Amino acid sequence: GLKCSLFVMALAWVLPGQAAPAASIGHAPHAQAAGGVGLARAAGDRSELCGHAGGFPSAVFLAAAAAGTGLLRCGARQYRHRRKAGRARGTTVKVVCRASRQPRVAVVGAGPGGLAIALALRKEAGLDDVTVFERAPALKPAVGGGVQLHAGSALLEGLGVDLRPWRNPLRRIRSRAVDGSELLELDLEALVKKFSPFTDSIVLPDGELASCTVMRDALLDAMVRALPEGSVRFGRRLDAVELSANGESATCCFDGEASPLEFDLVVAADGICSSARRAVTGEEEDQDPRYTGLRIQYGVREAGGRPEGCEDEAHQWFGEGVYSLTATYGGLGGKRYEMIAVVFRDERPTSENADWDTAEVREACLKRLTDAGFGREVLNVAEGCSRFFELGVCERPIALTRWHRGRLALLGDAVHAMPPFLGQGANQAVQDAVCLARWLKSAGFASGEASGAAIEAAFVGYTAQRLPPTALIGFESGFLGQIETLPGAPGSFVRDNFFRVMGKTGIAGLVFLNGAIARV
Repeated sequence: GLKCSLFVMALAWVLPGQAAPAASIGHAPHAQAAGGVGLARAAGDRSELCGHAGGFPSAVFLAAAAAGTGLLRCGARQYRHRRKAGRARGTTVKVVCRASRQPRVAVVGAGPGGLAIALALRKEAGLDDVTVFERAPALKPAVGGGVQLHAGSALLEGLGVDLRPWRNPLRRIRSRAVDGSELLELDLEALVKKFSPFTDSIVLPDGELASCTVMRDALLDAMVRALPEGSVRFGRRLDAVELSANGESATCCFDGEASPLEFDLVVAADGICSSARRAVTGEEEDQDPRYTGLRIQYGVREAGGRPEGCEDEAHQWFGEGVYSLTATYGGLGGKRYEMIAVVFRDERPTSENADWDTAEVREACLKRLTDAGFGREVLNVAEGCSRFFELGVCERPIALTRWHRGRLALLGDAVHAMPPFLGQGANQAVQDAVCLARWLKSAGFASGEASGAAIEAAFVGYTAQRLPPTALIGFESGFLGQIETLPGAPGSFVRDNFFRVMGKTGIAGLVFLNGAIARV
């Protein structure tokens, strides 16, 4: 027990702690815009680790838990000794076994992160009573754009999600200026083979590269199909979440449910405007999503606009102050779709909410591409798009070091929303889900008998494992977005040479691998 205590104490010493207010009641404007009331209360969480510089209280707390494990083993030996002695004296030793109830879990949000944690809690952590609550009335086809998956694709396959009918392989990324000059090129298969000791998580069991592109509606459909029927309740907007005084449960109020529902664990994966987030951060410490000064116009069409033979390539094009990405994505019914994303600067205050006026966005997008000198390859895709939408790029501050409070944990964009310029939003949310599920498994959460200290340590471990990579990827993605849209001729000169150097030195490949490799 002493050796275990010292080991855990040393490990916990490097885990930073952060005290948070014990109670929070507030209405968040950005939560209201997203359809959530944003009311959250968190009262008297006694299991909280009140850390400060050096994480010493966390170290003491975890060390005490480890020492307690040793004492339990010692107590078991004493019990066996006394039981043997009792038999020798002819006495009866009565053993009482109590059946424990398996924990009840709520997941808020049926996006990639929410569905992934529902799957991971069942597959990895051995939980059966997991319900996803989604505010939308149903999963609607032909809504949203496409996503990239790398290690996330392999992790989802391990969770029982069959993406093969919909996934479109991604094997190469090419970056060029509008005059056609090559800036960099990444051969993803060669890159993964070159660093094979570290890239197993980007390879499927059959040896195929896991990197792929898929339309969001097809991804969600495949994930819902992998869950037991009835696991997702639609039309359930979270109105409030309240943490119990003893830190062992959380009560949620959903619009559409007759009465509040109590759970042993609530995982909030409800996006950048999370309604549950303030119950973790505290009203005074929480910050609204930060607008980056960048906007993106998306267009989606059925395949046929891109040059033949480039279906497994993503093409980046750079004009003066404008950046464009074209790629092919797998979709529902086995169809292939093409998407264009056009990024530009707009410093006017805005929200992350999308503009869904197809005609208005289409006209503005085509004018922007034409004025910036983009060629026919890009214009052919844009002109054939049947739907357009536009949104402002927002992010969450990367300084948040607390991802849970009591039995409420945050996941995905609810805790680390990042700009999309590395295509890592869904990929990192899936990794969050698998990581959290594995930590809860290690704590024995599914048994219903895990101690509060063990569950708290699992949450701390989840944060310590996922915060560093997501913070770095978020910084890299935000930096790239600013570089890609530098205004004027001087800005274009700096940007083009930046990408040339990144490609020739191999740094671009390392940046890709940093986001693609699983850290779970």
